[in-house]
Amino acid sequence: KASAYGIKNLKRILPKLEEWTSEKGENYSELSTMYGQVLSQFNRYMGHVSANVGGVTEYFKTTDQEGAVYTHIDKATQKEALKFVIDELFKTPTWMLDKNIFSKTEFSGSVERVRGLQARSLNNILDAGRMARMIENETLNGSKAYTLVSMMSDLRRGVWSELYSRRSIDTYRRNLQRAHLDRLDYLLNKARDQRGANSGYFKQSGITVNQSDIKSVVRGELKRLRRDAKTASSGGNTISRYHLQDVVDRIDNILDPK
Repeated sequence: KASAYGIKNLKRILPKLEEWTSEKGENYSELSTMYGQVLSQFNRYMGHVSANVGGVTEYFKTTDQEGAVYTHIDKATQKEALKFVIDELFKTPTWMLDKNIFSKTEFSGSVERVRGLQARSLNNILDAGRMARMIENETLNGSKAYTLVSMMSDLRRGVWSELYSRRSIDTYRRNLQRAHLDRLDYLLNKARDQRGANSGYFKQSGITVNQSDIKSVVRGELKRLRRDAKTASSGGNTISRYHLQDVVDRIDNILDPK
């Protein structure tokens, strides 16, 4: 709720930025700086919310106090947190795409700015340590847990919603979808620790994680995406069809690296 209110404030601030930062005889460097600060604050809100996915709450207690010190965040809160990130960030945040600001502060880079924001949160959610905690939560709490498989399915449907609605895929969403594939590729093929590719473990966020279950889920998601992309590639406009054909080829390469 706090992050939702914060974003509403940012939406009120952005249209006023030029007025509040402009002085006669000065250039637009202050406008550029403050626009960057708005995006940074938005990114912090996304970080606060996404930390709930696979998150753990610590209750500081002494030995004479009852109850657990560490508890997994409840299933409903985790699902709500992921939906918030999907709705506020992964669905292109058009409110921050201010053409007036762009025309006065940069000649290019707006598309990459959005991709950078989205990729950071996406990679944070698909952190191996976070995913390992979700597997552990399911092991300990069964159906009360928000499982890794459920989270990956919810994430896929948020990032790739056009596959199921048969809508055209715009530039921002194509970039987000490629970022998703890049992260899955990393988790499946590139995340290793010093013990080498065959150790069965890799390091992420300072935690050494058994990768077998994570890799199985990632591989399953890639196969599901390949199937869905093939089905959807017969529709949409030309650039969307080409994108989905490329997605299928990318997934083939991820699943069977040359």
